[in-house]
Amino acid sequence: MGVKRSSGAARVEEQIVLEWKRYAARRARSADKVAAGACFLEPRPCPFEARPDFETRFVQDCVHCARLHDAAERTGVASPGSSGVVPTLPILTRLLEEEGNGLAPSAGGDGEDGRWRAAAVFLRALPLLHASSLPDRTARILLAAIARAYEDVVDTILFFQVPHESSSLALLAAFRHADLDVGLPSSGGPIDVDALESTGAFDGEVFDRLREGPMALDQDRDLLSDAVFEGRTAIVARPSRELRLPSLLVEHLPDAPVAILPVFGRERVRGLLVVSAAAGIAGWTSDQMELLSAITAQTGIALEGAGLLEVARRRGTGLRALLGLATASLKTQRPDILEAALSTLAASLEAPAGVAWTWQPRGSETGPTRPDALPVTHGDPAAEEADLLEMGVSLRHWLEADPRPIVIDDVRTDPRLPGTLPSGWLSALAVPLKSEEVVRGAVLLVRTGADGASPRPFPPDDVAIAELGASIIALVATRDHFEGAAGRAERRAQEVEAQLRHADRMSVVGERGIQVAQEIRNPIAAITGFARRALRTMEEGDPNREALEIILRETDRLERILVEQVSLAQMTRPRLKLQSLNALVQEVLELQSEELVRRRVRLLKRLSPEVPSLLLDGEKMRHVLLHILQYALQQVPSGGRVRVETRTGTGHVQAEIAHDGPKSPGESLDRLFVPFSMSRRYGAGVGLAVAYQIVREHGGEIRARSEGDWSSILTIYLPVRENQDRRGKPDRRAGRNDRRRRLA
Repeated sequence: MGVKRSSGAARVEEQIVLEWKRYAARRARSADKVAAGACFLEPRPCPFEARPDFETRFVQDCVHCARLHDAAERTGVASPGSSGVVPTLPILTRLLEEEGNGLAPSAGGDGEDGRWRAAAVFLRALPLLHASSLPDRTARILLAAIARAYEDVVDTILFFQVPHESSSLALLAAFRHADLDVGLPSSGGPIDVDALESTGAFDGEVFDRLREGPMALDQDRDLLSDAVFEGRTAIVARPSRELRLPSLLVEHLPDAPVAILPVFGRERVRGLLVVSAAAGIAGWTSDQMELLSAITAQTGIALEGAGLLEVARRRGTGLRALLGLATASLKTQRPDILEAALSTLAASLEAPAGVAWTWQPRGSETGPTRPDALPVTHGDPAAEEADLLEMGVSLRHWLEADPRPIVIDDVRTDPRLPGTLPSGWLSALAVPLKSEEVVRGAVLLVRTGADGASPRPFPPDDVAIAELGASIIALVATRDHFEGAAGRAERRAQEVEAQLRHADRMSVVGERGIQVAQEIRNPIAAITGFARRALRTMEEGDPNREALEIILRETDRLERILVEQVSLAQMTRPRLKLQSLNALVQEVLELQSEELVRRRVRLLKRLSPEVPSLLLDGEKMRHVLLHILQYALQQVPSGGRVRVETRTGTGHVQAEIAHDGPKSPGESLDRLFVPFSMSRRYGAGVGLAVAYQIVREHGGEIRARSEGDWSSILTIYLPVRENQDRRGKPDRRAGRNDRRRRLA
């Protein structure tokens, strides 16, 4: 019977096997792989059959394997040519010392076979790289190729994208062997990125912190900055001991050799590749770095091509959108061009928010825009209206000083956008709306993101598309302005033509009125003369004397009316002097007070004290007010209402007389001031026609309308500016009197 081992010796052997298991797990990435047939000492597979676990493999196979004897001879534990059982603990100690000093041989890839195998994988990956049109797809193809080429060497691969003119990195793709649900396919087969994606190789949750936001670069003490800004390649033996690596990156890498390689584009570094070896790998060989540099160079070319394709796609999308906008602007019934253009530009340039302003040209009071027009918005700018107005004022000053597009890479540090800016605003682009070299507005496009996100500046191609869209907006606005001016001119011509026709009718009416008045005056004069003669011959108590007195009184009144009508019909030039419009209205109301009381008409009077004195012909303006008030009294029934009101407006004074009487059948407010146009209760309409002409001579106008309960509202508009101009002109007659006084 053999000698039974003590329990202490058994525990020591178990501890030695456990340490070998840990060493093998680092070298082969898994102790189970060693049990299945992988070798932790050489790249070649194990010559023995598979075992259920590592312990069985080591005790029954490894201790008798020639490879372990070779390792003993190489490390000096056993002399060359010796045989028998080798001391495993001293061998493990020497191997661990070599591993700590970085002298352990790299597994899988040092020989010519490994080099050619890796090169073959990279060659098969080239068509996939150059066929990819998306940056993230290109990055995943690169990571899959490296993982396949150096399956036994690589543990973690990270690809960072370098935004344009940015001092930070954004994680675009990540790979880790531990995230694989199944092993990698054979290195001789095709590279199937979709199959790797399905296994979760690129979606490891361990890298979520790297994906949350950009990783800032420290240009003074950062190996990543050296790679991005100077294009340097770096190799780090132990990341945990390297102070020039960001701590956030070190937390996501194993403490094994790391290679950092820049991915060059045509003009700048477009990406950064970080490749970490597995635990137990001594370092990166020159052959491996040469192949990694070659595949990253091809990746840079592929990214540059994908970028150009993306630019072409964006240009095509923007131009198609602008073509649709231009087509829509040619339609007769076109939508609001500013709102449509803002939506089109925001969608084509990937700007979630946008604001557009229109401004009145400085020193002008007319035009297609309003001076304080509220901005038009797209999306949700998340800014207060007051802040947007303040922002528009600031942009106007900048664009009027230099009418070129304003590209703001980071709105948080740019002073050209004042006010309280939303925290989600990252980058902005402002383009002017110019017409005839005058800035008439601006369009602001904003790219947004989460708090702390990296800005996304607008490239030159986006600026060119925005300028083209702004030109379309300005051209359409200019065309609308001229179309509006042409329409206003046409309406003005029609109004002038109507006024000329009205003047012709009035001239005929005036001439005929003068003739009729002259013809009537002679019979009235004869009646008056005979009545006076008869009155003188009558006795004081004669009963017919009262009738003759009535005849004389009425004929005198008729004479005065005829003289008045003749003077009005002849339309002499008004004799202007300062008059109070409120006082004239009050006088007319007093003249008609008895009529108002007799007919029980309710008078609503509102005379504004702010109405200024005007240069008026008081007598003629009194007739105007009297005629309009008499017309209202004739139309309103007993117990009705008449409203008389004066007020000031923009550049004019208004006097308004309204009634709530029923409308006469066939009566039209449009033809109210046309004499003899229709039959009505108020005479033949000559009085209102004369009133219309008198107001026109004063530079004003009369308008008629109905509103609510008021069946007829007649409003007199008298300009204030013309009255002020007349006040400022010297009185030539006064000048002549002054000369006469000086000569006397």
